[in-house]
Amino acid sequence: MAVAGTPLVCLHATAYSSRSFGALLDALDGKRHVIALDTPGYGESDALPIGGTIADYAEAIADMLPGRCDLFGYHTGVSIAVELALAHPARIGRMTFIGVPYFQALDFAAWRTKLAARHELGETLEQFEERWRFLVTDRPAGLSLERGFENFVDELKAWPDGWWAHEALFEHDLPERLAEVTQTVTVLNPAGHLAGPSRLAAGLMRNATVVELPELRGAVLDLHADVIAGHVLELAEVSA
Repeated sequence: MAVAGTPLVCLHATAYSSRSFGALLDALDGKRHVIALDTPGYGESDALPIGGTIADYAEAIADMLPGRCDLFGYHTGVSIAVELALAHPARIGRMTFIGVPYFQALDFAAWRTKLAARHELGETLEQFEERWRFLVTDRPAGLSLERGFENFVDELKAWPDGWWAHEALFEHDLPERLAEVTQTVTVLNPAGHLAGPSRLAAGLMRNATVVELPELRGAVLDLHADVIAGHVLELAEVSA
C-alpha cells in the first residue's frame, strides 16, 4: 500500500551507494515513502565526466526527484542536498543531515589528501589491501561481515574513479552555500570526527536545529537505523 506524505530522498556518502540506506529503508517501511538514489558514478549509476562539480551532481539527481520532496543527506550527500535546495527551492522541503562535511573546521588539506587521493587500476590485488582492511577487517564494532563486504564492493565498482565526488566535495564552498539555504534543516549529530564540524555548520544556516546523539557512533545508518528512523518520522509529523 502506498504511504502518504512527502517523499524522502536519501543521498549517500562517497564512494558508497544507495545500499547505505538499506537498514533505514527497512525501519521506515510502511511508515514513510523513502527513495535512495545512487550518486552518478557510484552504485549502479553512470558516471559524470571527470571534473564534475557538486552542482553537476545535484543537477543529474534533480532529474530523478519525484516532484516536491524532502532530502536526507549523509556526508557528500549533504553537499549535493544543499545544491539541490538552492537550485530548486520550490521542489525541496525539509532536509535532514548526518555527518556534514564541513572540513574547513578541521585540517582541510589533510582530509583532502586522504579522501580525494587519485588511484590507477593495477594488475595486482595489493592495490585494494588498504580498503579491505578499513572496510572489512577493521569495520566498526557491530557491523556485519556482509555489510562490510558490501561497502568494499561499492568502492570496487567506483574504482579507480571513486575519488571524483570527493574532489568535487573539496572544491565546493560549503560554508558559503549553507548560509544561503532557506529550508528547515535538522542536523542529527552522532559521535565522530564530524560531530563538531556538523554543529558549527548548523550555525551557518538560517533555520537549522541540531539533535545531539552522542550515544550513536560507528556505522550509524546500519547499527542505529531505528533511532534515526524515529527522528525522521518525528520531523515528518512536525512538517505535516
